[in-house]
Order: sequence, then C-alpha cells, then structure tokens
Amino acid sequence: MRNNRLPLLLLLLAALCAACGVAGEGFSRDPAGEGMTLYYLSAENGETGGILGREFRDVPGNTAGDVMTRLLSGPEEVGLRSPFPGGTVVRSCREEGDLAIVDLSEAYGGLSGVELTLADGCIVLTLCELSHIDRVYLTVEDRPRPFRDQIFTAEDFLLDNGAGQDRQETVKLWFLQGEGLGMEERTLTLRMGDRIEIAAVQALLEGPEGGDLEPVSPKDTQLLALTREGNRYTVDFDGSWLEGEEDPRRILAVAETLTELNPEAEILFQVEGIPLESFGGVDLDEPLGAEAKD
Repeated sequence: MRNNRLPLLLLLLAALCAACGVAGEGFSRDPAGEGMTLYYLSAENGETGGILGREFRDVPGNTAGDVMTRLLSGPEEVGLRSPFPGGTVVRSCREEGDLAIVDLSEAYGGLSGVELTLADGCIVLTLCELSHIDRVYLTVEDRPRPFRDQIFTAEDFLLDNGAGQDRQETVKLWFLQGEGLGMEERTLTLRMGDRIEIAAVQALLEGPEGGDLEPVSPKDTQLLALTREGNRYTVDFDGSWLEGEEDPRRILAVAETLTELNPEAEILFQVEGIPLESFGGVDLDEPLGAEAKD
C-alpha cells in the first residue's frame, strides 16, 4: 500500500480559522484501481492540519457502511492522521439512491469550527468515491446537527468553480418599525458550510444598522439551533428571548425574514428546546408561514 498525499491545501482563514476548503485539481477516484480511496489529514501540519492526504485500502463490500467502518478505523500510512475524535463510531448508515445518510456517535458532536469542517470533508470526499454515492447527510445520535443540517456533495469541499470560497449574499431582514415591520437589506459573507437562513437570523438578532428600525430581540439573544425538514423550520432561541416584551411583531419579523428566503417556509419556535405555544397573542401551535406579516 502506498501513500499518495495530495497537494490539496486547506484555506485556513487567518487568525480565527473560521472555515476551510480544499484546493486542488479536482475530485477523482483511484486511477490505478488499487482499492478504495480514504481521505485523512496530514500529520505533518499540527493539530489543525493544512493538507489533506489519502491512502488506498481494500474495503470488503461496496456500501457506505463498509467504507465508514474502514475510514473510522484510522489511516495505516505514516504521515497521515485521523480527524475523528476517539470514540466516534457509526451508529447507522443507510443509502437512499445516491444519498448516504450517516448517523455518528456523540463523540463526533464535540467537533466544531475548522476541525469539524475537516472531519466532514474527509467523510464526504471518501463516501463520494463510491460510484453510486454523490451526496452525504450526517447526523449525530439521530439528531440533525444544528448549524450543519444540510446535504453535502464532494464539490462543497473543493475550490473548483468557486466552491469552498467565501460568497456574498444579500438578504432582507425585517425589524420593528412604528406599529408594524420595516425591512433592511443586508449583504452577508457566507463561508463554506454556512446556511443562509442561519446567517440571516443571526444578523437579525444583531439588530438593525440604522434608520428608524428597532431590534426584534433583547441584546445578546442567541440562536441555539435552526433545523430544517423540507420546508419546515424550527428556530430555537436561548432564554434571553423571553426577557423582552411579548410584542407579536418580534416573532413575525423572524418568520418574515425566513419566508423572504423560502416563500414556502413554515416556522416553529422554541426557547431552550421548549416549544413556544404562543407569543404576544400569536398562536404558535401551528407553524407560521408567508402570511405571517399580513
């Protein structure tokens, strides 16, 4: 078995290292037919790494589950290291057409930032080496990951065609204004793996940038999670949300901001994981939709 370390430089953002991508000539399967290509990190670049590496290994079977078991067992080649925390195991792995749905143990949920992006990248790039897998969805303990609840492809971790690079998106944020709501356009910088709806709600919680608009939440209110199943969104705020006045416009502003991004969105609300049944006289037992502002 040989070590064919790829010259794939990860773009670690300066100082904060908030995101990364893989630069290279593209994604391909093992041209020599020497087995399954497994992606790991170079051990020569410190704890956060800087270069992706690969090794070719025989994998009994041809399923995503077989490959994940091999991948998590760690590299055999000197100079490579695993990005996965000790104790990470595959709880389940199923295939639906070209989609691999992988549920990992709690240990994987401890990753964040660059380390999480690197680990996700190794899994997605490896599984997409299978001829019948083009997409990967990852969960932890059967739960969607709060800020990474999305389906990935190999291209999401490659810099070809601009994938993995920062991008600019203009969104419409709704705030309190007079007796109703007012809109402010904001250009957001999204990094690889960022979901635009999460970035929009976080920008909303930061407050308006000017004019006669008023904030929708008390200062320092945090978005704990924003999960999505189809067009159904669940927004979970920390307890600071309840410290402000129960003005119905606050909840409607959040709903309107999300429906600007997805006109078919249906939104449910939680605080610290507990569903909100009502807020300021607005019934929240049923999800709010595009008609909320009306």
